[in-house]
Amino acid sequence: MKSNDLKLSVVVCTHNREAYLPECLENLSKQNAANELFEIIVVNNNCTDGTESICLEFEKQHPELNFVYTKENKPGLSNARNKGIETAKGKLISFIDDDGFAREDYVSEIVAIAENPTYNNYIAFGGKVIPRYNPGMEPNWLSKYINGVVSKVDLGEKIVPFTSKYPAGCNMIFRSEFFEQHGGFNADLEIRGDDKFVFLKLKAAGLKILYVPTIYVEHFMDDFRLEYKFLQRLSKIIGQSERLRLKGQTFQLFKKFVEYVFKYKVSLILAFGFLLKGERLKAKYIVMVRWNVLRGFFMKNIK
Repeated sequence: MKSNDLKLSVVVCTHNREAYLPECLENLSKQNAANELFEIIVVNNNCTDGTESICLEFEKQHPELNFVYTKENKPGLSNARNKGIETAKGKLISFIDDDGFAREDYVSEIVAIAENPTYNNYIAFGGKVIPRYNPGMEPNWLSKYINGVVSKVDLGEKIVPFTSKYPAGCNMIFRSEFFEQHGGFNADLEIRGDDKFVFLKLKAAGLKILYVPTIYVEHFMDDFRLEYKFLQRLSKIIGQSERLRLKGQTFQLFKKFVEYVFKYKVSLILAFGFLLKGERLKAKYIVMVRWNVLRGFFMKNIK
């Protein structure tokens, strides 16, 4: 049952991220929106660290907030997200990562855009996601063509529909009616695949997604997530998740294979351009990512 007054449920799914969860929650506690407009839901997904103590202390320190702490024992981000959907009472449901840091106007911007009559026909929204790195760790190999591996989303400063791209999982918002009518996330899919599954399901139903740059989240990138081997594995998982998503759809599988081959060939051309400009690492990484996405498309087990 959705509350008449509760506009937004902010869902934070977490697994052993005690180093970052306190800042995530503290930022959500400092919103410039009225407390009665939103709730914060933390879903503990099999944490073995101090997550529970952090949440109970946060609840104690912030009695003015609508705060809900719950658990999902089935491992996997999609299971945790589905638990968040089940728990949520808001007319809107947003997802922010446990290492995502919202600005103070995060809630007010979401509510304002969703209640603006101009955008009544949009069922989902996504905003900017700007990676935050440890000092000295901003990658010099990153180019706009592979922003996805660091979850960066920046389509500019104008409100525009998402067309070929999709919101990142650490800053995505849905009207709750979407999940009531179309179900939740696919627990069979891994990193990012479950996000794409939902957005493609949404588009298949003829529904629309809006990019709103003022819904702004910083997303912390651990050093290990910038390492070459991690990025290789991540790229393979992206390819594998697409194959799982399209299981049983022979034509769509073939179409995706052709797309991946095309993108790999394009990456070679782009790499050549980077080499001409003396940007060897950008050349190396764009080819590595596209090649491993293609490889992962055919892999059953990824170590």
